[in-house]
Amino acid sequence: MDLVGVLNTIRDNASDIYRQRIPEATRTNIQDIQEGMTDPDNAVVTNEFITTLLNKIVKTVIHNKFFSDPLKSLKKGTKPLGDTIEEIYANFVQAKGFDPTGADLLTRELPDVKSVYHRMNRQDKYKVTISPEMISKAFTSYDKLESFIQTIINTLYNSSELDEFVLMKQLIKQAIDNNAMKVVTVPDPVLSAQNAKDFIKAVKIVSGDMVFANSNNNAYTESQSTDTKPIITCTPKNEQILLIDNATDVSVSIEVLAYAFNMTVAEFNDTRKIVIDAFPDPSIRAALVDEQFMQVYDDLVMFKEFENGEGLYRNYYLHVWQTLGYSNLVNAVAFKVASDEDSDGTVETFTVTNTLKTGVKTSNKSTSAIEGSSYSAILTGVGATDVVSVTMGGTTITTTAYNSTKKTINIAKVTGNVVITVAAAQAGGGT
Repeated sequence: MDLVGVLNTIRDNASDIYRQRIPEATRTNIQDIQEGMTDPDNAVVTNEFITTLLNKIVKTVIHNKFFSDPLKSLKKGTKPLGDTIEEIYANFVQAKGFDPTGADLLTRELPDVKSVYHRMNRQDKYKVTISPEMISKAFTSYDKLESFIQTIINTLYNSSELDEFVLMKQLIKQAIDNNAMKVVTVPDPVLSAQNAKDFIKAVKIVSGDMVFANSNNNAYTESQSTDTKPIITCTPKNEQILLIDNATDVSVSIEVLAYAFNMTVAEFNDTRKIVIDAFPDPSIRAALVDEQFMQVYDDLVMFKEFENGEGLYRNYYLHVWQTLGYSNLVNAVAFKVASDEDSDGTVETFTVTNTLKTGVKTSNKSTSAIEGSSYSAILTGVGATDVVSVTMGGTTITTTAYNSTKKTINIAKVTGNVVITVAAAQAGGGT
């Protein structure tokens, strides 16, 4: 509503005296109206103008908007007492041949048990101040006043839900950055129908493979450097969750995706697919994860209020403490868009070769990398005098790719065959 509209609305709601002294507003007589209201003889008109503005015009149309974290269903509930969650997985046992002598009767065979710990890492406070006494005149009823106050308080919860959503999405990026998720490169499904079909095929292949007990879809060994025994695990289709961004969801055939999971469209939409706005990494289009992948717990959710009688206001507080983590003990695969870095029309697959001296290990066991993808690894066992070399496409990139302090290798975009070499220094400084 423009100024003319506001003035005329006030006039329509004013007394007869006001309407007699103040004419209907037009775009050409606003100056006359201003002079009329500032006339000392029209003080009653001025007071009525202010009162009507506050009590009538500023009566608010209240819009309640409630936001709920789309990923909330993946939370694990309220954490029990204590600061830490211990996640344990007992790996498959390797078979041994029958020994009729019974020679191993008294020997010990310890189970291969993997443990991951998750600690509270979010302690947020949301605060808002409201003065009911000061704003009461802007409302025509107590019901509307209470509704307005409740709307303001709801913003505390909405804000927390939004932050939780952002933090849970960020877990995907953190897992990828830490090599805790397998990555499958796909053509961009939003660009063409054929790409969408190829994307669906890739999802279907991974989904089908997760059903079987193997280590193909788990990145346990890549995510840490101390344990070289891979996790053998499986995820039934009813325990698989497909996280997908909105643009991709619109581009692909939901009927085909539902078929891939042996479900009706209704069942698939209700239980297996979670649509989000976008992933923190824009090259990620989807992620297929075990329902135990996200380890998110509520440690404390508490609402408090404090009334200041002298200042006639109330402070409202919402405290949210959470544990937010991901599991590298279960299946988790991200689908990432390939990038044609050299613009030759083909997204290539390059080799990754590790030539490491005895005692040196790498956290990344991958032997290939897709053009345009990132590559990272942690080296252990590198001595102070050892020489580390990293080449890509025949060009040495050691100075930019290798961190000698942290013993890490990070390549932002792979554009050629990668060779990583760790060798003992030779006498005279050569290798």
